[in-house]
Amino acid sequence: MSRNKLYGGEMKMDENKIVNWFKLTNVRGIGPSKIMKLISIFGSVDKIFNSDNETLIRTRVFNDKQLSEWEKLKNASDENFLKVIGDCRENGIEIIRMVDEKYPKRLLAIPYPPYTLFVKGETSLLESDGIAIVGTRRPEENALEWTAEIAEKIAESGNVIISGGAIGIDRAAHLGSLKAKNGKTIAVLGSGLLRPFPEENMDIFNQISEKGLLISEHLPRFPGSRFALIQRNRITSGLSKVLILSASKAGGGGMVQSKIAHDQKIPILVPSDELGLNPKEGIHIAREEYGATDVKTYEDVLRFVGKITDKINIQRQESVSKFV
Repeated sequence: MSRNKLYGGEMKMDENKIVNWFKLTNVRGIGPSKIMKLISIFGSVDKIFNSDNETLIRTRVFNDKQLSEWEKLKNASDENFLKVIGDCRENGIEIIRMVDEKYPKRLLAIPYPPYTLFVKGETSLLESDGIAIVGTRRPEENALEWTAEIAEKIAESGNVIISGGAIGIDRAAHLGSLKAKNGKTIAVLGSGLLRPFPEENMDIFNQISEKGLLISEHLPRFPGSRFALIQRNRITSGLSKVLILSASKAGGGGMVQSKIAHDQKIPILVPSDELGLNPKEGIHIAREEYGATDVKTYEDVLRFVGKITDKINIQRQESVSKFV
């Protein structure tokens, strides 16, 4: 089905650009770094799309197998890609490519940044100062209360709370930030925005889409997977200048997220043992293996953030420079 036939009228140039982008990012073995190299050579995705094979092979980005795959993708039907664009248009979802100005610079600094972001809500939050709050799905009540309270106070100070939209600590962090006056929060999902997971959190997902921002790197109707839930962690901490691990067992998602943040050079904060928050086995590991710093109050968090903000900005600028 042609693009014009599907939408029954004059096509917007953006749709052509997005379809070409989807096709390019589906070539196996052409990762983010290689795509950015191609952009630096040709200047745009459209010029890559219209270049002959001889020119592309000389870039040393494509090998013969990838070039063959690229030819097939270019000539393949646009129908499925246009359906994705239509789903997004009908549901208020914006598509942000890695090459777009709205794409957050912080994410360009992480290993293997997502090609595309599907977002719903206040897209301006992508460049805001973010503080991630994460932890176990099954915390004790005192950990939930501390998380919600600290999230509310941090949000009231003007910082955006970022979490993964899960039950437990994630939910408490989102709810606390939504309770704050003018509080803003970002939920990074491991499923598509039209199949938000978990369903128990639909109430806060609806609030966040109106008063914050929902983000996914997956097509809108993707149901999610265990791997996708792990992968979304690199976005959660990648958008943040510091990560708070509120409560965690020795294993589980909180520890996976902490390791990813540590590898990204994102400082980790943990509640002091004096607060008696449980479970705390993962908190001890974060101190020992990742050099996590103890905090008790939101004031402790804000003081820490104030000290490291300039240093983080310098490091990220150095990392981003390799892409531009």
